[in-house]
Amino acid sequence: MVRASVKQLLQSNPDQILIMDGGQGTELENRGINVANPVWSTIPFINDSFWSDRSSRDRQIVAGMFEEYIAAGANLLMTITYQSSFKSVSENTDIKTLEEYNQLLDRIVAFSRTCIGADNYLVGCIGSWGAHICAEFSGDYGEHPERIPYLDYFRPQLNNFNLQEDIDVIGFETIPNIHELTAILSWDESIIKKPFYIGMSVHEHGTLRDGTTMSQVAQLFRSLGKKLNPNFLALGINCCSFRYSHMILESLHEELPYIPLIAYPNSGELYDTVKKIWLKNENCIVTWDEIVKSYLQSGARIIGGCCRTTPNDIRQIVTAVKKYKP
Repeated sequence: MVRASVKQLLQSNPDQILIMDGGQGTELENRGINVANPVWSTIPFINDSFWSDRSSRDRQIVAGMFEEYIAAGANLLMTITYQSSFKSVSENTDIKTLEEYNQLLDRIVAFSRTCIGADNYLVGCIGSWGAHICAEFSGDYGEHPERIPYLDYFRPQLNNFNLQEDIDVIGFETIPNIHELTAILSWDESIIKKPFYIGMSVHEHGTLRDGTTMSQVAQLFRSLGKKLNPNFLALGINCCSFRYSHMILESLHEELPYIPLIAYPNSGELYDTVKKIWLKNENCIVTWDEIVKSYLQSGARIIGGCCRTTPNDIRQIVTAVKKYKP
């Protein structure tokens, strides 16, 4: 079956809302895979037994996770490759060459497609430059973030995904710094050859983690004009505060009313950076019903969840989308 391109689907169907899956890394952790590793949720794929033994425990867990997200209503699912940059993989595993690295990504993508089937859409997930130094939630890229060779960092993973027929969309996730955002938006269709979206990492008060306002982000987009890569699909926020995410998306929509938006926040729980555990947020009084209604009013075309969101969260998103979709 030939799937319509995601961009064509959204452009030709103004009421179409795509539903993403939830927090893959934390969900794998919930199901018994230890992801406390520099390559995080990529870790099960590093083990040879994952590929040689079709009945391996980790293989069954990953496949089961995809299955439950689809059953919950997700139709846009991600490869589990957020922390799979060549730099992260080559520095923290036995995979050292580009040939070995490409073989790993090829295997992950093919396995992901097998899990989600032909009818659903697959996102080639790429974490921010800051992910490899745990700076995606601070935006602190050092004294000269404008000098960082972002393309050199992204190129191995990006080149692989560009060639993957099984990948429908490329997703740049948790981008916290305006210089990184500027770099990605400067790359034309010879560099990013598939539809792509950008999920920004934002503070509760509505700025990028480095302090850049949504007004400044909008100014960047307006300055690009027709130079923007025609493969650009959507802009939005991910791995951010559940409670404030709808207000942040609303401010982005006010600044850029013509751009399709994407939102997939965290569960609403709070992460204790000392004890390294998630805690229930007793002060979180908003619900998915309210959040999704606001997302749709702000022009969101893609909605899902990030850290600690489960198939049950996706079911609630689907229910709300059906209730409030234009």
